[in-house]
Amino acid sequence: MLLSCSWLRTFALTASATLLTSAAALAQDSTLTRLIQKNQLPMLQTGRQFAGTGWDKLRQEVAQSQFVAVGEAHGTAQIPQFTAALAQVLQPKVFAAEISPTEAQDLTRVIDQPATHRAFQQQHPFALSFFSWTEEAALARQLRAQNVQIMGIDQNNMFAAGRFYSRLAELSTGKAAKTYLLRRAAAIQAHDRAVMGSQGEQLTMLQQSAASLDSLVSLTRKESAQVQALVQGYVTSARIYQNNVKPATNAASHLERIGLMKHNLLRQLRAYQPTGTEPLPKMLLKFGAEHSGRGLSRSGVYDVGNLVVNLADMQTQKSLHIIVLGKQGTTTAGFNPEDASKNTQSYQADPTSTYKLFLDQTGPQAWSVVDLRPLRRALNSRKLQVSSTTLERIIQGYDFFVIIPETTANPVQ
Repeated sequence: MLLSCSWLRTFALTASATLLTSAAALAQDSTLTRLIQKNQLPMLQTGRQFAGTGWDKLRQEVAQSQFVAVGEAHGTAQIPQFTAALAQVLQPKVFAAEISPTEAQDLTRVIDQPATHRAFQQQHPFALSFFSWTEEAALARQLRAQNVQIMGIDQNNMFAAGRFYSRLAELSTGKAAKTYLLRRAAAIQAHDRAVMGSQGEQLTMLQQSAASLDSLVSLTRKESAQVQALVQGYVTSARIYQNNVKPATNAASHLERIGLMKHNLLRQLRAYQPTGTEPLPKMLLKFGAEHSGRGLSRSGVYDVGNLVVNLADMQTQKSLHIIVLGKQGTTTAGFNPEDASKNTQSYQADPTSTYKLFLDQTGPQAWSVVDLRPLRRALNSRKLQVSSTTLERIIQGYDFFVIIPETTANPVQ
């Protein structure tokens, strides 16, 4: 009987605690929903033009900023169109993208002429990463027309190993090295083209052995400092990719990649500060949403977006951080060089997503622009509490959350 009474008391206490926890969670969700609705403005897209009170607010904030960082979900047509509109307002001198420095050089060389761009892509499928897609290419052309430097700060593209070897051959002076590199470029290009559509794990950079990479280093040891630097960058990229797919080294690989991106950004910005005292130019940056916020990212790393905050603070300037996601629609999610239809997939908002409370406020027509700064102030003053660390980092990391009601895939150029 005593055991029975004890069990009943424990059950009652547990049930009460559960009810209180549920009530608290509901209250938090209710407060958050109210703040989202209160600080939400509509924005309309017509072609490549934007209007509405949401756009007016963004345009005002962008015009007052030195750096604007856009965090996205890759693969939609609408986000590069939106970024192009931001570029018209900001008038940046530099556009930093999630591509490698050598990829940015290739992009700058071919993007002005659509025919040249297409020919390059036919020879080197997806060697320009996202800029193989129509709307990303249109964004790059607009930026070039605005005389903006396109700056790549990421590791080498895993689809571009063949192009990398051909680039080395172009730059190498030794006859034996040049001959070998050209032969390897052709072989790698043929192999990667055959596997990238269905067996991406077999891409050269994901499988290249340490001995093969050591041989490449030895082969180019007598070449120019430029060639040797490119080879070291390729070796680093292969290591990052290969470690990223292993659970034991995934976290370290992610940290190495973020460190590389920061290093590449700072190295290339030196050209704008030859004495270290010149003001940095206006910059527009576009990366995956993981990389573009201030403070800790969702994975708990101080990513590139936080470095942007430091660069702005260093000059007593403002950085603006915008996350842009679609609620549903289609997206480009494949890399099949032979059948572009296989690169498109449909999606719906995940009901368990951290973003659900934001996405649920979006109507069927207009885009939604949620000003996160009042939410951040409520969070910091403890008037708002959230149970999800990820959700808290989103609110702390971004100034605006732009929600697209329905996206369309970004087709190959």
